[in-house]
Amino acid sequence: MRRARKLGRTADAVFLGYHAMVDGGPEYLSMSPSVFEAQLDFLAANGYRSGTRADLDALASGSRLAGKTAFLTFDDGFLDTYEVAAPMLARRGFTGFVFVLPRHLDQGGALAWPEVAGEVRRHPDTMRSMTWDMAADLAERGWEVGAHTLSHPRLTEVDDRRLRDELEGSRSLVAERLGRCDTFAYPFGAWDERVERAAAAVGYRYAFTLPIDAQPGSGPLSIPRLTIDDRDTVNRFRAKISVTGRTLLFSGLRPAIRKLRRHQVHSNAE
Repeated sequence: MRRARKLGRTADAVFLGYHAMVDGGPEYLSMSPSVFEAQLDFLAANGYRSGTRADLDALASGSRLAGKTAFLTFDDGFLDTYEVAAPMLARRGFTGFVFVLPRHLDQGGALAWPEVAGEVRRHPDTMRSMTWDMAADLAERGWEVGAHTLSHPRLTEVDDRRLRDELEGSRSLVAERLGRCDTFAYPFGAWDERVERAAAAVGYRYAFTLPIDAQPGSGPLSIPRLTIDDRDTVNRFRAKISVTGRTLLFSGLRPAIRKLRRHQVHSNAE
């Protein structure tokens, strides 16, 4: 029996985490469509294809993927994921993964939780959800539509009952509307062993993190992604998705590098 490959840690696959696609949007939650398009052009020109749910199954079973693969994932279900990002992917023959907050899809409501209240006021047109019809259309076009909880809490900080409600409730609502829901993205990337066990218990097959400092381990329910935002010009993007770049960003060296950079900025300001 083949041994499962470490999802998110393979040389032949990169996992990329995106949010909104808009000019002048919320800092770190958005990127210019032109920057995104340049990244897609880089991936296409360098022989990458987009990853699918079937590719996740292959990696989990221990298989290698054919050629270079980029898993393009989008958190929160922003309206512009459907209106802006999806057409860009389609023009290049790519598909993606989107993780939605199902209660927001009924009327394409505001994407609002306490941590982004200010962004909702400053960017009301950006901080909006796609609708169920849009999510269904993406699924029909080969996208994987997963859940992102009901209310976007930091799951490591909620009690066991709410943890299960957030995980199971969002999965049930997506499955009810779209037929299934096997994938999940942890809000804020906040994840630990208790949260992972709860995700497994309610039936998720795959779940994605967004490491801020380091994540030495990985598995089907703790797949680390690279956070991609407006700072990632093509040169920075190339370095970031390289094997060396990914190894460094997910390693224990990352906090030390961040600390060194802060020290350099402080020293230069003196």
